[in-house]
Amino acid sequence: MENLPVDNELAEEKPREPIFNLPAILVVFVVICVGMHILRNSVFSQQLAEWVFVTFAYFPIRFTPEFFTLDLPTLISPIGHTFLHGDWTHLGMNMVWLVAFGAPVAYRLGALRSILFWILTALGAVILHTIIYYGDTVPLIGASGAVSGFLGGAARFGFKANRRNPRAGLAGPLYGPLDSLRQRGVIPFLAIWMVLNFAFGSDVLGLSGGASIAWEAHIGGLIAGFFAIGYLDTKRHK
Repeated sequence: MENLPVDNELAEEKPREPIFNLPAILVVFVVICVGMHILRNSVFSQQLAEWVFVTFAYFPIRFTPEFFTLDLPTLISPIGHTFLHGDWTHLGMNMVWLVAFGAPVAYRLGALRSILFWILTALGAVILHTIIYYGDTVPLIGASGAVSGFLGGAARFGFKANRRNPRAGLAGPLYGPLDSLRQRGVIPFLAIWMVLNFAFGSDVLGLSGGASIAWEAHIGGLIAGFFAIGYLDTKRHK
């Protein structure tokens, strides 16, 4: 049998492209949020589901002098509230925004710094929420504050993602706070985002069905992410 020549380039096994071009840590965040929602609504008993909600949801009244106690809910809820969602629409919207703006930021920061970034933006969300709703008994839930933080982080790069190599994360330098706002499209995008948050939060369009959306927490997360990435992005020194 005749031996046919083999093209060396074809013989070399080409690396396979992943089906979902997402950083692993972002997949972890999505899995936790989706998994928690499924467990609370379809697996846990009513008693256990209620315990999880009361423990993980953020209640501003817990942090008033009259009710403050250093217990498990107090320690968990400032971050744990990000993994609870009211319904599938709430969860789905947050996950879509997280994938859209979180992927380039997570690739840029890496896994450990992305976790720290999530924590800082969640704290930024609850701090502003607590200032505005001090002593309130209405719980805050949802990843919106942390997701908004990733949006704020992306804004520091002028929303310039590396489209040739998505795994490289955000393209170009990290701009200073004022310089980033001078980049084309940043202020209009953030302005539209804030208007939409206010519109849905105050239900002026009547689209939320009377549900309360904590748009102030979104702003808190955005601000926290906008400034926090300046300290976590080690590539700015390279």
